[in-house]
Amino acid sequence: MKILKGIGYGLIGLLILLTGFIVLCALKPDLSSKISDLLAGRKAQEAQAEAPEESAPERPSVLDRHQDIDPDQKEPSEEAAATEPEYDPLSDALLHGSSETYIPPSEEDIVIPDSVAGKVGYQPITEEIEDITDDEADRLSKELGYGEEGDGLSFDPLFYPYYNMLNDKEKHLYRQIYANTLAFNRQFRPVESLSEDYMLDTFMAVYNDHPELFWLDTGYACKFKGDGTCIEVDLSFNRTADNYGTAKAQFDKKAAELIDGAAPLTTDYGKEQYVHDRLIENVAYQISSRMNQSAYSALVNGATVCAGYARAMQYVLMELGIPCYYCTGYAGENHAWNIVGLDDGFYNVDVTWDDSDQGQYDYFNKTDKDYASTHIRKDLSVNLPPCNATKYRVDDMAPLESTAAEPDPDRKRTLEEIGKSQEDVINTLEDYYYDCYNQVISRGAGEYEFENLIGSEALLNQVYSIYSNGDYKQGFMDNAVTAVGAGTYDMDLLVEELQGHVFRLTHRIKLGY
Repeated sequence: MKILKGIGYGLIGLLILLTGFIVLCALKPDLSSKISDLLAGRKAQEAQAEAPEESAPERPSVLDRHQDIDPDQKEPSEEAAATEPEYDPLSDALLHGSSETYIPPSEEDIVIPDSVAGKVGYQPITEEIEDITDDEADRLSKELGYGEEGDGLSFDPLFYPYYNMLNDKEKHLYRQIYANTLAFNRQFRPVESLSEDYMLDTFMAVYNDHPELFWLDTGYACKFKGDGTCIEVDLSFNRTADNYGTAKAQFDKKAAELIDGAAPLTTDYGKEQYVHDRLIENVAYQISSRMNQSAYSALVNGATVCAGYARAMQYVLMELGIPCYYCTGYAGENHAWNIVGLDDGFYNVDVTWDDSDQGQYDYFNKTDKDYASTHIRKDLSVNLPPCNATKYRVDDMAPLESTAAEPDPDRKRTLEEIGKSQEDVINTLEDYYYDCYNQVISRGAGEYEFENLIGSEALLNQVYSIYSNGDYKQGFMDNAVTAVGAGTYDMDLLVEELQGHVFRLTHRIKLGY
């Protein structure tokens, strides 16, 4: 009974205290607010103590070859966070888009100076298509594997721009082609079945991005089912693939000579100029040179055409950490040159045309405006960043001379001056083949020169074409080499324009056993 009375008195006391507290809060509202905040803060602390510890946010991905990151870097201060990021023209133009784009000039406006006319030789990527039956497709599907799929490969957009021009399916196939080329797998089933045009763009992207794949040729083949599904891809390799170990050692040695010579220089511009000048010193333009679409032909053989100059420049500058792209297009004929990224943006560089008696820097570090009358980008190269930087522009472009201009008798010699007459002039490609064949077999093996005269610019362009695509071999050279019992040959072609649009062709030839 006493216990019950005690509980009752306690409840009455608690009720009196609660009533007093309510009256006090009514008289002083700020007291209730403080007590509320105190209770809320305690709950927040309890909730934080019970919640699992959050992981640190992932560090944003940055191009390894473009910007170094200190792994111990602390969170930026508020002051640093408010600072505008430093402007990077290369990333802005290529990685994040640009307010300006490349606008191709018209071919009608192209005028090729006499000093570089014919110094071309780029061979576009070719695709051989074969349609097969469903039965054949089923058989190949069972026999062929994917080879190396290239899963996990990634390609820095600043150094491999063509990869980043592709859609996801094309990128998947790109990685497979690249990986199988490294593994010397010539035939495989594609991981993605794309139409002919998309297949061509994808192979072109691999080829244009990777000058180090010097054994990969410019042509490939595909077998398609009737429904348009590609079942087989066939890559083509040049002769260096058969003796890769030796070829790679020679390639690395020659490249290292340029890389080691340029590396001590303190600026990218100085390194670029050094490599440009050494290529001009060490390489000869030779339209009949072997494997002339590869960097190998320039670096190891020392003789090439525009494609070889450009791919050698691309490879060495990439090894030096300087963005350098293989750009293809039109310059009177199919042509290749480079786009180089320096600290203020991009520039056009044509090492082939600078390798002339006219001027060593006429086509070095130029803008798209400078090139508008001589060069037009084609195919995927139109998507490369525009060249509008000027900080390192070399402003000594030689005056342009039109090949369509009237002959200048003070500069061009006549037939009589070289001891020839109009009867010596050749006017058809068949006659050119016949004359070359007879001159070779009459002299036999050895090292010598022979000449003939071409009677029109149209026929001269045909001659350029047969040396560019290799048709001259079947036209006369292979039969002539067999007839004299030779086993190897090298040939260079020099052209002199005479009065009356007649062209004197001098062939420097070396036939060995």
